[in-house]
Amino acid sequence: MHATFFQKVILCAIAGFLAASVLEWAKVFVEGADDALNKGYQHRAVIELNH
Repeated sequence: MHATFFQKVILCAIAGFLAASVLEWAKVFVEGADDALNKGYQHRAVIELNH
């Protein structure tokens, strides 16, 4: 059975949504892990020049 063009469009939309969900979860996971490892340690990536 061959998929129609409309089915391919829907399949690509679902695949894109799942990929975006995995990337967002990974970002939140990395931020949470970084927070857990560096609890109480304040670090700045960029030096604030306006203070």
